[in-house]
Amino acid sequence: MPCTVYDISGGSSRFRPVVRIGNWFEENCLEEDKVRSFKNKRDRGELLVEKARILYDNFHKEIVLAAPKENVIFGAVVQLLPIAMNIENMNTADLNLALSVVINERVVRHSQNINDDCELTVAPSTRACLRNSFRIVSGDEHDRTGQDIKYGQRFRLECMESGSDPIMLYSAPKKVNLNQSINATHQSHKNGELNFPLGFVHRSRCGCPGGDLPMAFTNWFCIHVDRDRRFESEGENIPSNAPMVIVHAATNRNLAAENVVIQTLFGPEFLVSVQNYRNIYKRELWKNVWMISNGHQAGHISKKT
Repeated sequence: MPCTVYDISGGSSRFRPVVRIGNWFEENCLEEDKVRSFKNKRDRGELLVEKARILYDNFHKEIVLAAPKENVIFGAVVQLLPIAMNIENMNTADLNLALSVVINERVVRHSQNINDDCELTVAPSTRACLRNSFRIVSGDEHDRTGQDIKYGQRFRLECMESGSDPIMLYSAPKKVNLNQSINATHQSHKNGELNFPLGFVHRSRCGCPGGDLPMAFTNWFCIHVDRDRRFESEGENIPSNAPMVIVHAATNRNLAAENVVIQTLFGPEFLVSVQNYRNIYKRELWKNVWMISNGHQAGHISKKT
């Protein structure tokens, strides 16, 4: 309630500068509650700035890639790098872009580690770390660690340090109602149609019966970048640090680096999707050309495909 101070000397009642008006007591209590809540969250480590600091430390934890080999092998820890990013008025040659895990503000409030609510982007990578390194495992239920991966052979990509229940990269076609199967923060389009996004899923949630999605949605394979050599290269070893096209087995669409910049908690990064980009001669454009690197990164191609 407002307080009234009477000015006896003036013979009339009026407010003085020291008089508090409005809901001053309630506002004072609210401010004290805010300060008390801030201190409690600080003591428990629940402030968003502290969570963000933990997030950066976890996601940028250094990872040792597989020893450089001539061919890509099962069980190796690798990076997936786009060969080129043809962005107008932007020089991306020195960014060392790599497929990376990203987390949004909604998820970071309850988890600061890689989980199945994370998404993927193409991000600058000065060194191999937890967010941009993946382990290649066999696409069937056999342990093929140490064996060379062939063109056309199915494989899966697992996140590092995902525990006893590995987190795998996957994509999926649209649902029966034409909605996307994966809820992504950002979407890309081709000719007005939404591209298929990428997501993560725990291995325990895949497979039948009882799984949330088929295990086939986590399978990928590589094909030769030269369309004229694909038939004869089928079954040959996949060379490291060489241009190739990575195909999602279930949808038969290619992993694509989009020329769309988005803002993330880690800074500006590029969208990634599953979509086919070809020229009039049915050859893949630069968006669909990648290489699997085991530490010795080849020079990026700057010419347009």
